[in-house]
Amino acid sequence: MKKISVLLLIVSLFSFSVFSQEFEADNFAEAEISEAEAELEDFDDFDSIFADAEDLDEAVVDEEKKPETPAEIVACAFSSLVRFSGSFSGDVGIAYVHKEDEAGDDDNVSGFFSLKNTLNMTVTPVNSFVIRGSVYTGIDNGFALALNSFYFDYLLLDRVYISAGYKGVSWGNLRLFTSGHSNIFSEDGTNLALDIKYPWSWGTLTFAATGNNTASAKPNQFNYYGSLEFSVFNTNINLYAKRPAKNTDPVRNNLAGLELKRTIFGFDTYAQGIVRFKDYKKLNSSEGYEYIVATAGLYRLWESFDPNVGFNIEYQYEYAPGAEHEHYNKVAFEGGLKRIGKRKNVKVGVMTNYDFTENNGESGVNLIVSGILPYADWSNKVGVQYGTKYETPVVLVSSSLALALDY
Repeated sequence: MKKISVLLLIVSLFSFSVFSQEFEADNFAEAEISEAEAELEDFDDFDSIFADAEDLDEAVVDEEKKPETPAEIVACAFSSLVRFSGSFSGDVGIAYVHKEDEAGDDDNVSGFFSLKNTLNMTVTPVNSFVIRGSVYTGIDNGFALALNSFYFDYLLLDRVYISAGYKGVSWGNLRLFTSGHSNIFSEDGTNLALDIKYPWSWGTLTFAATGNNTASAKPNQFNYYGSLEFSVFNTNINLYAKRPAKNTDPVRNNLAGLELKRTIFGFDTYAQGIVRFKDYKKLNSSEGYEYIVATAGLYRLWESFDPNVGFNIEYQYEYAPGAEHEHYNKVAFEGGLKRIGKRKNVKVGVMTNYDFTENNGESGVNLIVSGILPYADWSNKVGVQYGTKYETPVVLVSSSLALALDY
């Protein structure tokens, strides 16, 4: 009873005290820095951290146990049920933007400052049932406080995995083209999700649903997903379909998808195909489809020698009958070197993406030096946007000190 009471108290306090507020993602709008600067992200640190246990130099002596006080009993019950973790990051720096328009040069120099913190909570009353939640707090062009997630994970009959609540859902193997039509969840804009997984010897069957938090929710107001994932000849295959909500304007059509993934000579190769139907009676012509998207990617990381080398490239083709551009082609690339120099504390990352249909692109380089200060990195970025969308190339340069800590 004590554990259940403590659990109810924690869940009540957590859900009552946290309120949601829409907040903006990182952008330097006031400095006229476009999305190219935001996409020059740091590469993940793959170094392992080892902790050495202390050796015992003296014999262990059992001391006489003292009676526990009520406060100690409550604290013990709380610590066995609840765990907190989080991540903190802060950035301070200066950015320069150069572009030319009809009025002439337009240079802008501006400083920026941001603080971000995500606090995660996990409540485990029993091994088969877990409550999870996270709260975001940030200062970036204003103060923001938002509930990122609040949901439960439940293992039913040691076989069926159920997860439901305020959370995000994502499927697929794509790393670079993770928005737009290649992400079947991006158009939902909902905050409630349910997914149920049933694994067996040769595959996994998944059902998912997303919808808005309304008092009078109806079945047609939810998006429904189904997925069948299995492996054949060392190739992972995922077949899935979506029935969108019917209360949208205009009403969205059903879609189906296929994903393949396999490792070949150490390279992760993957492909995705998505078809959104328009008229089932006209599937033998272009009038039967709203769009068809095909994406293929290649990823590899060499970390057995220094410096570590890695790259990721993806190509995407989209066919949309009736759209402004019926055929759409674009490519994205990210790569980098890590553990450079005598101290192994330097890394360099490059990124580029190019739209062959509209002849626009953007590229950038990021040089990062770690160990300048404890838990701090010195980041230096240079980016350029070019193509028919711009009269002359737009140049972006920034230097910042980034502090990051997981706890």
